[in-house]
Amino acid sequence: MKKRDILRLAVVTVGLFLSGGCSDFLEEESQDEVIPKTVTDFSELLMGSGYPSTAYYPGSILAQLDDDKMLDRDGENVLGSTGAEEWFPAFTWQPDLYRRDEGTPLASTEYYMWYERIKGCNAVLDYIDDAIGTQSEREQVKAEALALRAYYYFWLVNLYGEPYNYNKEALGVPLKLTSTVQEEVGGARNTVKEVYEQILKDLDASAKLFEKYNVVIGNYRMNLPAVKILLSRVYLYMEEWQNAVNAANDAIELGRGLTDLTLVDENVNYCMNSYDVNETVCIFGARIDNYSMAYVVSSDLLKLFNSKDRRIGIYIIAQYSGGGDFTGWLINKNAAAGEPGQCLRLAEAYLNRAEAYSRLTGKQSDALADLNTLRKHRIMDYRDVSIADPTALLDTIRKERRLELCYEGHRWFDLRRYAVNSVYPYEKEIRHISYDFLEGSGVYRVGTYVLKPYSQDAAAYMLPIPRYAIEFNEGTLTNEVRPSREVVVE
Repeated sequence: MKKRDILRLAVVTVGLFLSGGCSDFLEEESQDEVIPKTVTDFSELLMGSGYPSTAYYPGSILAQLDDDKMLDRDGENVLGSTGAEEWFPAFTWQPDLYRRDEGTPLASTEYYMWYERIKGCNAVLDYIDDAIGTQSEREQVKAEALALRAYYYFWLVNLYGEPYNYNKEALGVPLKLTSTVQEEVGGARNTVKEVYEQILKDLDASAKLFEKYNVVIGNYRMNLPAVKILLSRVYLYMEEWQNAVNAANDAIELGRGLTDLTLVDENVNYCMNSYDVNETVCIFGARIDNYSMAYVVSSDLLKLFNSKDRRIGIYIIAQYSGGGDFTGWLINKNAAAGEPGQCLRLAEAYLNRAEAYSRLTGKQSDALADLNTLRKHRIMDYRDVSIADPTALLDTIRKERRLELCYEGHRWFDLRRYAVNSVYPYEKEIRHISYDFLEGSGVYRVGTYVLKPYSQDAAAYMLPIPRYAIEFNEGTLTNEVRPSREVVVE
C-alpha cells in the first residue's frame, strides 16, 4: 500500500474530523485536499486528534476512586439515583466498574479513547519528517507529539498495570507505536517496565527537540517546561530520586515562578487553569474532577486545610443558595465546560523535587525548603517549619501534595505508589460511605465500602481491561481476578 494511502486510512481511523463528521473527507474529489502535506496540516491534525479532547477526559474515572470525593448526602443523590448510580461501580471499586459503558459505542469508552489519541500522535510521528515546512517547524510538532504519547502511556500504565515501584515486570498495557489501522485497541500487553522505558524515551526525545528553540508558554500546546515536569513525575514514580530532582530543577528554571495566592483578592473568582497564572505552563483537555455532582469534596480532605490556607476559597469554594445559606463546596480549579480544563503547573515540580530530596541522603533540608517555599505562596502569615524526623517530613510532603494537586488526577496514582513503598508504606484503608433510604421509613441507611491496603487487595488498585478490548484481541489481553465488594451497613 502506498504511503499516502496508509496516511489517509490512519487519518480516518483517528477521527480527524469527528467534530464535523467524515462524509466530506470520504468524497473522492476532496481526498487530495485533506491529506496532511504541510507542517501546518500536521499541526492541525495533532491538535484535533492528538491533544486531549476538551469535551471529555478519559481519566475522569480517577475522581471516583480515591479519598478526595464522597457521595453527597442529599435526597437526590442516594444510591439508586441517576447521578450516583452512573459512577457507583467505580466509587465502590467493583469488578464491573465499566457497567456505565455497556451499550455505548466503542469510541465512547475510556480505554479506546486513550488509544485513539495515541494513534493521532503516531499518525503525526510517522509522517512529519516528510512534511513541507522548515526543520524547526517539523521538530516543534514532533516534540509535541512525543510528549503527548508519553503522557497517555503514563496514564494507561498506571490505570491498568501494577505500580512500577512494586512489580515493574508485571503486565502493563499494549505499546502501539505506529499509525497502522490494525489492532485498534492494542495487542498483547507489554510489561510495566517496557511501557515506562518508552515513556522516558519519548519524553527525552521531545525535550531534546524543544531545547533547540525558545520556550513558548501560552499557546495551549506542549512545551519544554511541561515535558520536564512530566519527566520529574515519571522518575518520582520510578523512585529514581536524583533524576526526579534534576528534571524538576529544569522545569523550575524554565518556568515563570510560583503564583502567590496570598495576594489574590478574596472577592475575585480565581482559576489556576489560566495562562495569566505564572506557574501554569501548559493547559489542555477537559476537567476530570466532577462529572457527577452526586460526588462532592470529601470531608477527609477539607479538614486538612489550614484556616489561613488560600486554597480554600480558590481551589475549593463555598456554594450558597439564593437566600445566602451555605449548601456545600465546589471545585474551582478548572475552566468552564468546553474550555481546556487540565494543566501542568510548577507547584508539581516543587512537590516532586521535595519528595525526591526527602529520600536522598543529606537532602532533607532541601526538601524542607521546597515545602516551605510552596506553603509561603499558599498560606497567609506562614512561618517556616522545621521537621527533623524523616518519616514525619515525608508524611508532611505527601499531605501537601494531596492539598495542592487535588482533583488534577494525581491522588489515586499517589495512593498506589505510597501503598507499596518499601521504606514508608501507606497502609491505610480507603472507605467510601453510601446512603440509601430504609424502605418506607424516610430515613437514611448508612453503608460503607472498604478498599483494603494493596497487600490485601492488589487487583482493585488496577482497572480491568474492558471486555470489548479482550474480545477484540481474541485472548491476548487478560485481567486479574477482581473481587466483588459488599457494603457494610452501619
